[in-house]
Amino acid sequence: MFPPKITRLFKYSIFCMGLFTVYFISLQILYAGDSGTNMNKKIACTEEKRHIVFIKCMKCATESMETIFRRFGYIRKLNFVLPRKRNLYLGWPGPMEKMDYRPSKRPFDILTEHAIYNKTFMDDLMPNDTVYISIIREPWSHFKSTFSYFRMASIGELPKVSDQLFEFLSDIEKYERIYSSPKKNFLRWCTPDYFSPTRSMMSHCLGMPLGFPKGRKDIMNNDTAIMEYIQFIEKHFKLVMLVEYFDESLILLKRLMCWSLKDILYQKTNSGNYSYRSYEPTKQQQEIHRNWSRADYMLYEYFNKTFWTKVAAQGPDFIEEVKHFKAVEAAIQNFCFGEKRPNLSTDVFIIRKSKFNSEFNVTKEYCDLMNFFLLPKLWEQYSQMEGLQPDHSLSFKDLLFPNRPEKGCSWTL
Repeated sequence: MFPPKITRLFKYSIFCMGLFTVYFISLQILYAGDSGTNMNKKIACTEEKRHIVFIKCMKCATESMETIFRRFGYIRKLNFVLPRKRNLYLGWPGPMEKMDYRPSKRPFDILTEHAIYNKTFMDDLMPNDTVYISIIREPWSHFKSTFSYFRMASIGELPKVSDQLFEFLSDIEKYERIYSSPKKNFLRWCTPDYFSPTRSMMSHCLGMPLGFPKGRKDIMNNDTAIMEYIQFIEKHFKLVMLVEYFDESLILLKRLMCWSLKDILYQKTNSGNYSYRSYEPTKQQQEIHRNWSRADYMLYEYFNKTFWTKVAAQGPDFIEEVKHFKAVEAAIQNFCFGEKRPNLSTDVFIIRKSKFNSEFNVTKEYCDLMNFFLLPKLWEQYSQMEGLQPDHSLSFKDLLFPNRPEKGCSWTL
C-alpha cells in the first residue's frame, strides 16, 4: 500500500489526465464540424471538391481567382452557371434572377461569374455540398482601385487637380450624384443609375442590404445589423480570402477543396496602374472614407481576424507550404511568361514531388490556360455539352462592342 498522500496524488493525476482526454476529444469533435477545420491538414483529403460558388467582389484579384476556377472546371468539363448571350455578369450589380443565366439539362457545378450573393436563390440552384468562397481587400486600397477602374474622376466631373482622389473625398456625395446620374449612363456602360462603386461595394457583392436597387432595405448606418450580416456570411462561407495575403489564401483554398498545387497556379491579371496607387490618406481622409464605406471596413476587419484563426489551425507546416508554393509559382512564371522563357512548343516544365505535391508537368497549353480569358471557351464547351450549335455569328468586333444588353454587360472584353 502507498502512503495516503501518494495515493491521493495518484488519483488526482488520473483525474487530470481524464479531463485532458475529454477536452482533447471535444476539441476534435468541435473542429471537425467547423469551417476552419475543413482546412486542417490532419484531416486527410479523400476527394477533390468540385461544387463551388465564388462571389466576386469587384477589384479584389477576382480575375486571377476566376481564371483559377474557370481553368479547374474547363479541364474537367464541369457545368458552369453562365450569363445569357454574351453577357459577362449574372445580373450584377442587381440581384441575380433566372433570366440572367443560361439554362442547362445538367446539374450545375460552378458559379463564378459576377453575381450578388443570395443564399436562397443560389442554394436552390447549386448542389447541397457546394462550397461558398469569396475574397475581399483592405478598404482604402479597394477604394483607390475602384476609383480608377470605374473612371470616377472623368465621369464624376472632378476638376483636373493633381490629387483627384482627395478632391473626391472632400465632397463625396456631390461627385457620386454626378457619376451615378442618368445623364452619365452612356459613359458608365455597366453600372446602372444611382449605383455607387465606392460605397461598401464588397459588402454589397456579398448580399448585404445597402439600399440598392431602389427600395431595398439599407443597414449602412446600423452597426449592429451590419455585424449580424457579417456573422451570417461567416456561417455560410467556408473561406473568405484576403487579397493582401493571396498566396496564403490559395493554400487555404487548396487544403479546403482537396485540390493539387497545380490547380492553384496563377498568372496575375487585370492589375490596375494609376498615379495614386501609393497614396496614403491623412487621418481625417481615412475617417471620411471609413464613414462613407463603414460596412466594408467592418467586413474586412472581421474576416482579417478569422483568416488568421484559420491559418493558425493549419499547424506549423502551413508557412512551409506557402514558401514552397511561392517558389513553384516563381519558376512557373519564368517558364510560361518570362522574357527568357524556352520554346514552349517543345519544352515541358517538371515540378518534382514534395511533401506538398505529387510530381506534375506544365506545358505550353497549361500556360495558355493560366493566361487566357476563358469565358469564350466555356461558351463553346456549354454548346457542346448541351448539344447546341456554337454561335459563330459574332465577330471579334462584336465582342468588343456588343449591343448593350439590359443586364450583365461589360465595356471591356
